Amino acid sequence: MKKNILFLIESLRDGGSERSISSIATELSNKYNTILVVANNKEKDYQFNGKIIEIKEFISNNPIKRLIGIKKLKKIKKDNNIDISISYLTSYNLYNVLSKYKDKTFISIRNHLSTKKEGLIAKLGTIYSNKKANKIICCSKSVQTDIINNFYAKKEKTKVIENFTYDKESQNIVKDNIIITIGRLTKHKGQEHIIKAMSIVTKKIKNAKLLILGRGNNKKYLENLIKKYNLEKNIELIGYTKEIDKYFNKSKIFILASDYEGFSNALLEAMSSSLPVIATASPGGNSEIITDEEYKKGIKKIVHGKYGILIPSFINEHNTNYITNNEKILAKEIINLLKNKKDYNLYKKMSKKRAKDFNKNIIIKKWISLIEEDNI
Repeated sequence: MKKNILFLIESLRDGGSERSISSIATELSNKYNTILVVANNKEKDYQFNGKIIEIKEFISNNPIKRLIGIKKLKKIKKDNNIDISISYLTSYNLYNVLSKYKDKTFISIRNHLSTKKEGLIAKLGTIYSNKKANKIICCSKSVQTDIINNFYAKKEKTKVIENFTYDKESQNIVKDNIIITIGRLTKHKGQEHIIKAMSIVTKKIKNAKLLILGRGNNKKYLENLIKKYNLEKNIELIGYTKEIDKYFNKSKIFILASDYEGFSNALLEAMSSSLPVIATASPGGNSEIITDEEYKKGIKKIVHGKYGILIPSFINEHNTNYITNNEKILAKEIINLLKNKKDYNLYKKMSKKRAKDFNKNIIIKKWISLIEEDNI
């Protein structure tokens, strides 16, 4: 008999967690009976073709309504005879364990929470969820270490299951010097540092262009920064798009400048598209993807890893009125990749090779193995 699996998240709007849960739920629906519970089913950037149930009370600021939502969730679990409930993100992990019926509760930790610095209530919620959950799924080793050391998770409860990527056709040969970055337009994603680095790059490579994909509340600041450095002809804010592969296929380099990550979908997809990558050595999965080693605190120099390039984090360098040393380092690495064919071709090849380690089939087998465990 097929197991009944429930997935729980706020919405399917753009975001790494939202993309991950929609992909995993879709893939597992081939083997299990799956339903998806969300708080907001109106705004969808990702798809799930199975049964979707909406609990609007979860997006209310009224704690009484949220308690009603938890009661509704428990009834859904009972009515659908749910065997395993899998939740993503802090609040929904808490709702999952509080609504436990006869199901086994799996909570998924998607970020390096001690660096993200959520408030005290969120931290207490995470600690409680860790205590009550049957399994804690971490998207990287760094996230696993963080949740054990800083949020009282028991190591034997934790399991690392990374995000996955799909195999893609080899990228066409690109002649234009186009750099791409993808992520929500928020401070911690670090687009400002790439813009400032581009002010150096364009002095050496006149036709270099940066494409910034994503939407968010930092857009106006980035627009003003682009004007400040007279880069209107070299930088384009694309906004949110579902046609990511179209932009990957005309780009030469991918950059991820975030302060922290869980296990970046965008980084994996860029590598699957054979793009050489430059990423910050920030808490989370970047180091694991690029060097095959867990994050080490305080990397202050360039690391030319086996699969890409790590640069120092910009976490303490936001909103500066000058170009920082780390931004100069980023500019230097961009220029080298655009000019040095040997390094470019090496990292192009190794990106593709590394992406295969996180192929859909490999990661889904990890999920199935966990779901089928008898001793959870």
